[in-house]
Amino acid sequence: MAFNSVRYILVQGLVSLKRNVWLSLASILTVAVSLILLGSSIIFLANTSTIAKTFESQVQIAVFLDDKLNDGQVTAIQNRIKNLPGIESVTLTTKEQALWDFQESMSTTSLLEDLGGINPFPDKITIVATDPKLVQGIASQVEKISGVESVRYGQGILEKLLAFTNWLRWIGVAVVAAFAFAALLLISLSIKTNVNSREKEIQIMRLVGASNSFVRWPFIIEGLVVGLIGALIAVAAVGFAYTWLLQYIISSLAFIPVVASQQFLLMVFIIMILGGMLMGTLASVISVRKFLRF
Repeated sequence: MAFNSVRYILVQGLVSLKRNVWLSLASILTVAVSLILLGSSIIFLANTSTIAKTFESQVQIAVFLDDKLNDGQVTAIQNRIKNLPGIESVTLTTKEQALWDFQESMSTTSLLEDLGGINPFPDKITIVATDPKLVQGIASQVEKISGVESVRYGQGILEKLLAFTNWLRWIGVAVVAAFAFAALLLISLSIKTNVNSREKEIQIMRLVGASNSFVRWPFIIEGLVVGLIGALIAVAAVGFAYTWLLQYIISSLAFIPVVASQQFLLMVFIIMILGGMLMGTLASVISVRKFLRF
């Protein structure tokens, strides 16, 4: 394609935006709204995943040991647990440390005397698994170790927690998929309306012998620009809204785990911009196809 033809196509693609200003604005706003929904849903998915991981990371196995064990036997049990598959960390809390911690929480210094010199706390080993789904299996293995008095990991609650976090992730994925489809549909309909309004223009170009690519490319450029402008508007809106929301949560609801990574937000913005340009281009290509012979 000659340089003059390329220049003509670029100019025509940009001029058509000005010539059909209201349809172009409608298309840009449609792209912006669609990508705001899509970007928000991606951020929603990331935050639901973070919340789910936070809940799962708090799942621990508490192993209470027989009070008659000596230090060597306690250490042996601790080492044996460390060698089990799926173990992330093993922490020993001795009966003396447990008494001290409880005494500190009660703001007293005479707890042992009040208890008649008897320490009621057993040695405890706290286990964190690499995957919460392994907790039940690890607990079953630990229970069989000689010297283990009891094992607690939230039996009955763990299963419900895992089901909830799994459900939370699927909800996030479904929201992203639904909004992605809605965004593509809305953008396609908007640009299709714009292309259909210029049917006579396309027919005239065809009658004077313009090739398919010569007719198609101005619409592709137009769709690309519409997608880019709409995406930039969406990025500004999502960026402002999420920044405000982050500041509010951090200052007022600090216990809620949220994604505040700048790299993550940059990735979302890049996806929105590239997605807007791609959707605008594809919508133009699909919309102009019925007027051309392939």
